[in-house]
Amino acid sequence: MNKVELLAPVGSMEALKAAVRCGANAVYLGQKNFSARKNSQNFSEDELYEAVTYAHRCGVQVHQALNILVFDHELDNLKHCIKVACKAGVDAFIVQDIGVASIVKTLAPSVALHASTQMAICSPAGVKAAEDMGFSRVVLARELSREEIVHIRQSTSLELEVFVHGAHCMCVSGQCYMSALFGGKSGNRGQCAQPCRLPFTAMGKGENVLSLKDMSLVDKLPLLRKIGVNSVKIEGRMKRPEYVAAAVTACRKALDGEQPDLAALQAVFSRSGFTSGYFDAQLDKSMFGFRKKEDVVAANEVLKPLAQLYHRQTPLIPVSMTFVMKRNKPIRLEIHDLDGHTVWAEGEIPQETMGNAATADISKKFLSKLGGTPYYLEDFDAEIDSGLTLPSAAFNSVRREAVKKLDLLRGGMPVEFLDCPLPQVETIAQTGPLVYWGKFLRYNQIPWDTEPYLDKILLPLHEVEAHQEELFPYCDKIILVAPRYAFHREERALTQLKRLRQVGFTSLYCDNLSHITLGKQAEMQLFGGSFLNLANSYSLKVGKNLGLRSAMVSIEAKLDWIRQLKTPLAMGMVGYGHLPLMAVRNCPVKAQIGCKACGKKGYLIDRKGLRFPVRCDEEVSFIYNPLPLSISDRQREISNIHFILLDFTIEEKKQAKEIVEAFQQGQKLSQECTRGLYYRGVE
Repeated sequence: MNKVELLAPVGSMEALKAAVRCGANAVYLGQKNFSARKNSQNFSEDELYEAVTYAHRCGVQVHQALNILVFDHELDNLKHCIKVACKAGVDAFIVQDIGVASIVKTLAPSVALHASTQMAICSPAGVKAAEDMGFSRVVLARELSREEIVHIRQSTSLELEVFVHGAHCMCVSGQCYMSALFGGKSGNRGQCAQPCRLPFTAMGKGENVLSLKDMSLVDKLPLLRKIGVNSVKIEGRMKRPEYVAAAVTACRKALDGEQPDLAALQAVFSRSGFTSGYFDAQLDKSMFGFRKKEDVVAANEVLKPLAQLYHRQTPLIPVSMTFVMKRNKPIRLEIHDLDGHTVWAEGEIPQETMGNAATADISKKFLSKLGGTPYYLEDFDAEIDSGLTLPSAAFNSVRREAVKKLDLLRGGMPVEFLDCPLPQVETIAQTGPLVYWGKFLRYNQIPWDTEPYLDKILLPLHEVEAHQEELFPYCDKIILVAPRYAFHREERALTQLKRLRQVGFTSLYCDNLSHITLGKQAEMQLFGGSFLNLANSYSLKVGKNLGLRSAMVSIEAKLDWIRQLKTPLAMGMVGYGHLPLMAVRNCPVKAQIGCKACGKKGYLIDRKGLRFPVRCDEEVSFIYNPLPLSISDRQREISNIHFILLDFTIEEKKQAKEIVEAFQQGQKLSQECTRGLYYRGVE
């Protein structure tokens, strides 16, 4: 039977002890910086060493989250963070930023590299891209169904990690920009302010329609084991220790074939109950929920009993002992664990006695007192000469000394850190004038009389297929846009790409790692999109190494930070567009009123009455900012950029023409616009 790792969240030392004592095989945590849960307590340098030491003594691995986007001005601090982690002896890094991944491989080559769920990997092609970059494990997107997980499992030998309990983000992880654009607190930087939990309606229907119930697949853990999932992960680094204890205990029981207490688990924290909708491929209104007064009341009643689950050290590590007691020699105790560690200690010289001499059973009684440690005695062997005795304190002393030595061997041991300068990133020269790319959702949006102003025209695959004859004269200018999240449509997308490649369309826009793999398989020229989240010089370098000819910089990068970038390939930025705040698989408009009533013109309404357009791309819907971004009149302030992308979504042809011309002339748009994050940046 496949052994499954139970991976628990810990935001504090108390939560760590709760996770370990309740049966976790591994934990994940973050330092004070570079972690996607900035508002969790997290661990200082000294606390990290203490945490790793404690976990390793208990036979539990420690995975450190480095799962945020990093900018160039932070790279020295990132290097120090990695150095501290290596000194503490962490077992793996969980990474979102592909530039950070390359830095980790340079500085800490022996530490395992896990692809964070923030990388939005949801298909075999995405997993293949992660493998090509040196990841040994992929944390799959939470939106996958059972069949889709099976399909990925059959396609790869990489370790697969699946979230099985905890909060559901409404948006595909790593693709939410709502908190960043609303208040500068980026979810991709660990600062999410959770605006999705605020009151939104779908065209006036429903309440809190961007709030999903927490997921729970606890009762499906035996099935995940059968599928071949390597690690099952609990969400909740910001949750209290009692929550961690309850979740780990429930998962441990399910994995061990026992009946978990799901009622207690729901009582400690839920949002109107739990859902397994994504896993079951049942995407409907039943997945939505928010925290109510009765949920809070239920939690208050179970916190104290749950604390009893972890208030004492649990014996986790079996050990064997060999005790030797010979005449005129110091006693000797050896302890062996299953990991190959052996320690020994010597004590007092035994005394002669005519009375109750020491026996193997008496010695075992004293030496097996391992309370307060993570060890328990499994095997005991003794060599004792007759007629000898010792005071109980002598047994206790030699046991304590040997256990102390075993603690040191099992504790936090440093791993290799190469304290070297980061590799150089070459910069290409910026030649020629700034050019414009036009990205459209529909063929009939394209203002053809402004076509000479557009260096590239980007269109979805299905639109190019439907208008091949009209577009063929421009095939060198056309860049194909595949669905951002392929899920089970990957084979169909690859077939479309190969078919269009044969008739002369040779370029693919890559907004997801899976597109890089698919594009290579279809022998396409590759161009990196905004939602690869390339934010630093090293992520751009990795993009070039993966085959990208150009790349868009992250929409969360400030202009000042963009100017610092070294550009190993042609670099672009979004200059106009209703920025997508979220990419959602369970469309809130569909769930509330249905697709027919929406008519592909749906929108959400917030508490201030603002309307947020919603547009669907087959299985995935995008929620757009009400105000478009525009820097048409600020182009003189741009440097380091080779092209500007004009992204048209809800605009019709006439408006698109006006916008292209405004950019070409450097004029301010007549409509109200936002500058996005280019001048204020993100935390």
